Amino acid sequence: MVNNINLEVLKKADSVLAKFMKNNKTEQEQAGIIQSFEYCYELSWKIMKKVLYSEGLEVSTPKQVIREAGAAKIIDDVKLWIEFANKRNLTVHTYNELVLKDIMKIMPQFKKELSKLVKELEGRVK
Repeated sequence: MVNNINLEVLKKADSVLAKFMKNNKTEQEQAGIIQSFEYCYELSWKIMKKVLYSEGLEVSTPKQVIREAGAAKIIDDVKLWIEFANKRNLTVHTYNELVLKDIMKIMPQFKKELSKLVKELEGRVK
């Protein structure tokens, strides 16, 4: 069991993303969802990194963290989380309507995986 890792920020971000996803018709609403995705993704891999570190594994890059989190059974689908990482990188370097639509397609999957991650971490972190 891992101590001293605060999951409240991630849980709140998960909740905010769920609320944002209910309203996704306009480009402005979708941009808010993308911003929330970026925030949730960043929190996710950084908290996974802390959990891995507390379990004796030191990793530094997001994709390394994702691979090790898969091996440690923190997440189920490494390939999917790598896809989330790639989509996150797109949001940083490019903004256009095609990227927006591409990322919006993965949002239901991301939200589902994020909620699974929160649940898994709640079982590990006290």
